[in-house]
Amino acid sequence: MAAITIRYGTDHIDWGAVCEVIRQAPLGTRDPEKLRTAAENSHTVCSAYANGRLVGFGRVVSDGAYQSAIYDVVVLPAYQNQGVGKTIMKALLDKIPPGTLVLMHVVPGKQDFYRQFGFGDLKTGMGRFPDPAKARANGYLV
Repeated sequence: MAAITIRYGTDHIDWGAVCEVIRQAPLGTRDPEKLRTAAENSHTVCSAYANGRLVGFGRVVSDGAYQSAIYDVVVLPAYQNQGVGKTIMKALLDKIPPGTLVLMHVVPGKQDFYRQFGFGDLKTGMGRFPDPAKARANGYLV
């Protein structure tokens, strides 16, 4: 595996490239401008590079005191299962304000990956999705 470099912030990011990583992962499609806006309004943005090529991404939204949420943790398929996702998660968790509740949406079937970071299944979680039928089809809603 190539050495992975983590960069924080949004100034250096090619949003089309991030959207392509999300598409290939596969986590669906995103609009580059909407993703840029979401990232610029986030608490922490982390991107992972191998030999200068974007191979992963993730971000945190936080109120800075009580709650944080991790979104868009994604790694190109060719770099999955090589520690890139773990590196991104550690980088994001290092920037989350201490003592805050951390929530996240997880792709069905990937829960075990996140358990290693202390995440557990919620009994009380709910979601209001813009397309509930699609959310049910993708396994996010029961």
